[in-house]
Amino acid sequence: MNGLRTVLGRRAALAATLGTPFLPRPARAQAQDAVRILTAFPPGAATDGIARMLAERMIRDGSWGGTVLVDSRPGAGGNLASALAARARPDGRTLLLTIDTTLTVNPHVYADLGYDPGALEPVALLGTFAQVLLAHPSAGVSTLPELLAALRNGGMPYASGGVGTPGHLAMEAFRLAVGLPEASLSHVPYRGSGPALTDLVAGNVPVGFLAISGAPDFVRDGRVRALAVSSAERQDTLPGVPTLAELGFPGLDMEFANLLLAPRGLPAPMRQRLAAIATEMLGEPLVRVRFAAWNLTTRTEGPEGTAGWIARATPRWGAVARATGMRVV
Repeated sequence: MNGLRTVLGRRAALAATLGTPFLPRPARAQAQDAVRILTAFPPGAATDGIARMLAERMIRDGSWGGTVLVDSRPGAGGNLASALAARARPDGRTLLLTIDTTLTVNPHVYADLGYDPGALEPVALLGTFAQVLLAHPSAGVSTLPELLAALRNGGMPYASGGVGTPGHLAMEAFRLAVGLPEASLSHVPYRGSGPALTDLVAGNVPVGFLAISGAPDFVRDGRVRALAVSSAERQDTLPGVPTLAELGFPGLDMEFANLLLAPRGLPAPMRQRLAAIATEMLGEPLVRVRFAAWNLTTRTEGPEGTAGWIARATPRWGAVARATGMRVV
C-alpha cells in the first residue's frame, strides 16, 4: 500500500529551478518530478512534522522544483522507509527523515534490515530529544531512589515504544549502569511511544522510559510521576525533574537525534545546500516554538557533524544491544 503522500507546494517556475548553479541541469521531465521526503513515522509524529516544515523550506528555496512530498512509510523500526531511500537514485529526488536509531541501533538488533545501511549517507541533524523516566502512582514510588529500592526487592514491568527504540535503550542502559539484574525489569514493547504512554497513564504498566513530548501534561495533573530525564540538562517543560547525573549517575545522559539522510552518492553541493536549509529553518522563531512544543532541541549539524554523531552513538548502543540480547528476528 502506498504511504500517505501530502503535497506541500505547487510547481515553481522551471526557469528559476534550472538556473540554480549547484544542481546539474536536468531534463525537463526529470525537473517536473516531485522531490520525496520519506519518513519512518506516521503523520502526527514530530519527525513527520519536521519533514513537512523542511519540505516547505525546500519549495521556498526554489532549487528543488515546486512540489515536495512527505511520504510516510512507518514500520520495522524505520527499516521500511530506509530501504526505499537506500534503493533510490542519488539525484536529490528522494530523501529520508528518521531518528538516529535507524542507523545506530537497528543493525545490531534486526536479523535482516532489508537493505544495506552503507547505501545511505548523512545530510543533516535536525534537533535532539531525550527520554523521561515515568512511574504510575500505583507503582508506589515518587523518586528514583525509591524506584531502585523497589526494583531490588522485586521485578517490575516497563513500557517502551518497541524493541530497539529510544525508551527501550534508555531503560536497559540505565539498568546496566546501576547494576540491576535482568529480572528486575521486564520489557513490555508497544507499537510506538504513544500507545506505551497511554497504557502507563492508565496504570496498565507501572513504569517506562518514554519520549518527553507527550508527558508534561500528565505529570502536571498527577496522573504519572516523572523521576528523571535522560538529557544532560533539565528540560524546560519539566523544570522540576532532575537529570540522571544530578541523581548520582554522571555520564549516563542519553539523547537521540532526527537525521536527514540521502542515497549514497548525492552530489556534495546538494548535500551542503540541504544542510544549509535545515540550519536556516531551525533558526526561525516559529520553528523554534514548534520544536520546543515537541521537546526537541534546535541543534543542527551538517554532513560531517551528523556522521560524527552516528559514529559516536553506534558503538554505545551496539554494546547495550549485545549486553541485553536485544534482537528482532
